[in-house]
Amino acid sequence: MIFLCAFGLSMLAVLALTPAVRSLATRLRFLDYPSQSKAHAKPTPLMGGVAVALASLASASAALALIRCPYSARIVGFLSGGLVVVVLGLSDDANGMRPGVKLAGQVAAALVLILSGGVDGIPLPLPLAYGLGLLWMVGLMNAFNFLDNMDGITSGLAAIATFGIAALALGNGHVPTAIAALSVAGGALGFLRYNFSPASIFLGDAGSLFLGYVVGGLSLRAVAYAPAGSASLLIPVLMLGYPIFDATLVTVSRFMDGRRLAEGGRDHSSHRLARLGLSARQTAVTIYIIALALTGAAVYLSRLQSGNTSLVVLATLGAAAGLGFLGLRLFRVPVTTAALQTVPGTRRVAVRLPNGEDLSILVPRDRVYSTASRRTRGERSRETVEAR
Repeated sequence: MIFLCAFGLSMLAVLALTPAVRSLATRLRFLDYPSQSKAHAKPTPLMGGVAVALASLASASAALALIRCPYSARIVGFLSGGLVVVVLGLSDDANGMRPGVKLAGQVAAALVLILSGGVDGIPLPLPLAYGLGLLWMVGLMNAFNFLDNMDGITSGLAAIATFGIAALALGNGHVPTAIAALSVAGGALGFLRYNFSPASIFLGDAGSLFLGYVVGGLSLRAVAYAPAGSASLLIPVLMLGYPIFDATLVTVSRFMDGRRLAEGGRDHSSHRLARLGLSARQTAVTIYIIALALTGAAVYLSRLQSGNTSLVVLATLGAAAGLGFLGLRLFRVPVTTAALQTVPGTRRVAVRLPNGEDLSILVPRDRVYSTASRRTRGERSRETVEAR
């Protein structure tokens, strides 16, 4: 009953909070503006992540209080780190942030969780557990941040992952972890009501970083003290294979093109699937199906084959091979990057949008463009147009 309470309370809270947050974001001009590297065609409110985070954390806290679960250092650290990434993401959404500063904030949030006991029970020597735990947390925060490029994908994958984490946690006797996971699942699933294509509000960095953080942290707790030993660490890797796959595809693609990793572009797996002829909804559902298959396999192996180390390793390698073949196919799909091809008689001009992104446009070569616009509340103080 307590699990249904955690899930249902979070979902109802998100359904009630999101319209209010959307209205507030619109009034504050806290919007995500279209650009060449983005799929949406009109300014769309951000701050959806605030609704998801508040609902999830509040519901989890309430459910833990109902079962009189003591607030250990681990729980306090988990909640504190979650709030850190929400503030970090909001700052990035509002003002932009240098990649190095953003990474430092992610590391700080991950360390809060790890040093408060987030890797206790991981079957590795402590220094190695700390190092891999930090890499896992920061990697998943960025992976979910990368995935937030098309309606409904990040929130849908987070819901699937947290349902799987709850099943793993219950199988290993971690009731508080299962409660927290179901609270996040309820929040993410409820948010899909407003975020599935066509989305009326986006998660923003606050939401995608938060979901990556909680999925990373809870997945570590779900396999802590698992009877399978070190092989149990492959279970979260298998379950979260799709976010890892997408981040790898984007990283390799941009490296081979000589572009910065932080540079925008419509070169994610979702964009490539859409270029094959799928609609935004079909793309999201296709990714959901892949994630469900990986999550189902991970839960099955954990619950019924946890002692069969060879099978766990083979299943993980098989999933990696399958995703690798998919990646090779998608890698050949032509994609749009931040640059435009220049046609005769024109030159490229970079227009800085109110959200701080550069949008390249083509203008006649013999014209000179230089403009600045007035500041509106919540937007940047200047928009510049400069020839490149």
